[in-house]
Amino acid sequence: MNYLIRDIPIDERPRERLIRHGVEALSNVELLALLLKTGNKGESALELSRKILYKFNNKKDLLNTSVEELMTIEGIGIAKASTIVAAIELFKRVWHDKKEISKYIINATDVYYALRSDLEHLESEHFYCLYLDIKNKLISKRRLFVGGLTGSLVSASDIFKHALRLNAAKVIFAHNHPSGNPEPSQADINTTRKLIEGGKLLGIAVLDHVIIGKNNCFSIIYNKKHDF
Repeated sequence: MNYLIRDIPIDERPRERLIRHGVEALSNVELLALLLKTGNKGESALELSRKILYKFNNKKDLLNTSVEELMTIEGIGIAKASTIVAAIELFKRVWHDKKEISKYIINATDVYYALRSDLEHLESEHFYCLYLDIKNKLISKRRLFVGGLTGSLVSASDIFKHALRLNAAKVIFAHNHPSGNPEPSQADINTTRKLIEGGKLLGIAVLDHVIIGKNNCFSIIYNKKHDF
């Protein structure tokens, strides 16, 4: 049986619970129901929220959804879909600002927080390079490739030409593993060796190659996993 919010005791309604107990006390269903504001005939905002979260059981899918995809759910029109997508985009932007890139990149942890918002929710591998000066101050970050790493895909000359243009003394490479497991593949290790040798020929130090996973990362050069 579906219950409308007006049928729920006042003290148990999402808005009243938020005011009384704080936003942390609300479930994902209740938070989404507050965004939706209303349900449909015979279906409350809470029931509609459960339907949406059931469809997007994988949080990555929800974070990358579109207005069109949301509107395939019965009861979701353009107004509700637009509200959800706008809230997701606001979250992404605020999170990115919160984890603003440090001016200096010293270790794998710095790399993780510098790129987490860019890489964490992606469904394919993206390869980035952080360009640093002699004191490890960040000059620039660039996405260079999309797709799994192979020896034929990664060209040292293409990668290091940006370092030369930026007058970077050091570089750190990073890419994500959509599976969430940051353990390097043999291709990751081989590519890292190739890039280190390329950097030596040009006088550019490769400080590390960091794989970003889910709440963790792996430093290939130091052969060490970090959990967060």
